[in-house]
Amino acid sequence: MAVSSLKSLRIGVMLDEVQLSDVVGIDLFGNLSTTYLKDVLAMDNSLSVFQEHAIEIEFFYLSTTLEPTRVTPGLRYVPNMTYDDCPRDLDIVLTGGPILTHRPASAAKFIREAWPKTRVWLTTCVGAMWLADTGVLNGLKATTNRWFLEGAKKLLPRVEWLDQRWVVEEKPFDGKGKGELWTAGGAGAGIDMIAQFCLANWDKKFVYTMALDGLEFSPEGTHGQFYLASIYGTKLE
Repeated sequence: MAVSSLKSLRIGVMLDEVQLSDVVGIDLFGNLSTTYLKDVLAMDNSLSVFQEHAIEIEFFYLSTTLEPTRVTPGLRYVPNMTYDDCPRDLDIVLTGGPILTHRPASAAKFIREAWPKTRVWLTTCVGAMWLADTGVLNGLKATTNRWFLEGAKKLLPRVEWLDQRWVVEEKPFDGKGKGELWTAGGAGAGIDMIAQFCLANWDKKFVYTMALDGLEFSPEGTHGQFYLASIYGTKLE
C-alpha cells in the first residue's frame, strides 16, 4: 500500500537544532491537507473541486522535551510531541540537519525504533548523517549537503553516498508494500525533493494548484534531481 492510497497521514518532523530552511518543505504537505483546503475555500470556492484529493494530516513536531526548542537562526518553536512518546508507526518522517554534535539519545532511540515501522523517511541537508549515525542507513544509497559529502564518506563509510540533489532508495518496512527513503542535499534540494515526492504520489493538478504554484516551488528545469555543475561551479557533461 503506497502513501498515495492513504486518506490520512501522520507525519513526524525532527527539527530541533536544525536549519529552519531544512524543514520548510513540510509546508507543501500542509497545503494538501483538508484543514488548509477548508481555510482557502473561504477565499476561492472554485478550489472545492479538490475536496476529494485533500488529505487528513496530523503533524508531530518532535523534540527531547515539550519545552520551547531552538532552530537556527534563533527561532524557538513549541514541540507537540517528545521522541519518547511519539508513535513509531508513522507514515512519513522528515529529518532536518542539525549540527553534527546534536545527537540526543532519545532521538537515536526513536530513529532505530521507528525506522522499520515508518513507511517513508525524508531527510534534508545533514539530516541523512543524523540517521546514518544510528546505523540504519548502512548498505543503502543516500546523499547529504554537498559540502559535507566527502566528510560523510570518511565518517560513515558503510553508507553509499551519492553526489546528487536527492536520492531515492528502498528502505526496510514492516507493513504492506515497500518502504521509501528520500535523502536530499542542501535545503533547496530538500524542498524540490518534497515537491517531487508529492507529485509522484498525488494528483498533479491538485499538487500544483494547492502547493507548488502558489508558493512558486518547482522541482523541474534547473532544479531537478541531478546537479548541473560540480561543487566548484564547473559544468558537468
